[in-house]
Amino acid sequence: MRLRPCALLLLLLICPAIAAANPAITIDSPASHSFTKSDLVKATVTGTGTLAVTMNGVTAAVDPNDPNHPNTFLAHVPLTTQDPLDPNNSTVTVDATDDDGPSSASVTFTFDDQVPVIDVQLVSPPITDPNTTTGFASLRIVGSMSDNDPNASRVVRVRGFSRPLVPSASGFDQRVELARGGNPIVFTATDRAGNTVTRVFQITRTIVCQDPNFPISDPNAIPTTYFVDRTDDLPDPIPDDGICDVRPDLRGDPDPNNPPFTPPIRHCTLRAAIQTANRHSGDDKIQLGNAVYVLTRERVAGDAEGDASGDLDITENLRIVGAGRDSTIIDARKLGDRVFDVADGVHLQLLSLSIGGGRTPKPADPNDAEGGGCLRSRGPLQANNVAVLSCKSDGPGGALSLEDPNASATLTCAVVARSQSKTDGGAIAVDGAPLTLRNSALSLNSAGRRGGAVSMIGGEDPLALVLKNVTVSQNKSKLAGGALDLGASVTATINNCTFANNVAKAGATLSTTNDGNALISNSILGDKSKLACDPNSPEPVVSMGGNVERDETCLVSPTADDLVNVDPKLDKLATNNASNGTPTHALKLGSLAIDFAGRQTPCEPLDARDVERGDFPRTDNPPDSSTASPPFCDSGALELFVQPLP
Repeated sequence: MRLRPCALLLLLLICPAIAAANPAITIDSPASHSFTKSDLVKATVTGTGTLAVTMNGVTAAVDPNDPNHPNTFLAHVPLTTQDPLDPNNSTVTVDATDDDGPSSASVTFTFDDQVPVIDVQLVSPPITDPNTTTGFASLRIVGSMSDNDPNASRVVRVRGFSRPLVPSASGFDQRVELARGGNPIVFTATDRAGNTVTRVFQITRTIVCQDPNFPISDPNAIPTTYFVDRTDDLPDPIPDDGICDVRPDLRGDPDPNNPPFTPPIRHCTLRAAIQTANRHSGDDKIQLGNAVYVLTRERVAGDAEGDASGDLDITENLRIVGAGRDSTIIDARKLGDRVFDVADGVHLQLLSLSIGGGRTPKPADPNDAEGGGCLRSRGPLQANNVAVLSCKSDGPGGALSLEDPNASATLTCAVVARSQSKTDGGAIAVDGAPLTLRNSALSLNSAGRRGGAVSMIGGEDPLALVLKNVTVSQNKSKLAGGALDLGASVTATINNCTFANNVAKAGATLSTTNDGNALISNSILGDKSKLACDPNSPEPVVSMGGNVERDETCLVSPTADDLVNVDPKLDKLATNNASNGTPTHALKLGSLAIDFAGRQTPCEPLDARDVERGDFPRTDNPPDSSTASPPFCDSGALELFVQPLP
């Protein structure tokens, strides 16, 4: 078919219009129906000829042609106050024109530039400092997240817990376990637009029964350490050389438990280490292993230094560290002497070990009998996770004796048991020095006169005895104070303690002389005797509330928060799954001591086993017995129902 000239001309005029196309518009960011926090909208516009681009009617800046992609343009428009975008379902329309005609494209998205807010409260125990040290085994976390944009859902991540935190839509309220040592806890909240906020806590958990880092004199000093590798009792022949080095004992056959020496390897015994430390002026540390160290070198007449034979005399500040209370044992049964004798003003620290079998030297005159069957101290004493067992003394203090007003003793997670004094203080005797026991047990000790467990002799100055989470059980004295005997000016502060099965002619639990007294709170006075407190003592007990007494001779003026003539229903003495092995009396089901304490005086936050109590801190703050309601903590040293994890 032949085309007419006019038809061909018309076709030529129309064809360019058919070949040409309006500008192509692709909106790259944000993608349709997405969330964004960017204040820029990006679009790619491809066209020919002269190109003009507007976004929501605002002229957009158009980049020059990309030499690698001709006729391709990238347009940006800021979100300005002149063109605010509604944060809900915002719409951007892009218009582009060129020589071929106009085009239009639009995108709908949610704009969010609001950073989420994390509100975290660390309670039970309450923690406000982001870098905190605590003894708690678990921690209750209460928190919430908020965002000014209601359309932006939140994603919360928490790192650092042995048990993960489980957030909900409204936040979280959960108890989580803390590992020993550092717990870096990181809270991160991210919304759908990518806005992120982070809060960091560093919670360090310390185990009070396993803490080897208490300082002696200088917290920043690095003590000289002696590693003991032999369990026999050889002395150091040259203790002044600063080196713990022993030689074979040629007095008899070698010990089959200790191999022969192999020169030039040096070997170190406990006695030799103490001899060397005594001649070193700085702080010293002796490291013992998992073994039984038997002391056998009886006192030799003429031992000028006093540390080559007999008991272990300590004349310089010293820390002795074992591998565990049941693993490291210093045995003095074959010595016929006490284990340690600490000189005036000398600071001794014992950690994670047991000592036992010591006895005071036989006196030539019974009136000159010495005290401290296993340990006599005339300086500051700290014992952590230590047992003192089966000691005997002709004088005061079957196991321990503090004999100087400048001395003091702090025993934590200690067990003092099966020790005897022919006079006072079957376990511990104190003459004018303060004494603190925490998370400890005094059991099966006896005194020939007063104070089956503890006897304290006071003076003109006030003297403090502090007991926290202490179990005093099955101690006896022939005269008074089956558990405690307090002398003049002695004030005992007792909180969350348990007294049970102590026996004395008068005052199975407590006896006092002159103005000695006891401030008792949240405790169980469970001795069965009808004379639990010595009737010859002036009114010795001041109740601070939360006490349960089987008798009525101690709490003669009970508060509204005390129970008298009530059986506390104590179970037998046992470790009760305690990681520190401290024995306690658990409460039987139905005991009125359960959830009874803490109304008037705050409970100890952890019980004797280093486990937090079931309802601590209390829900009513400050405490008000008229409005308070249970449950609170249990009276006594052990919390029967501990705080459960979710």
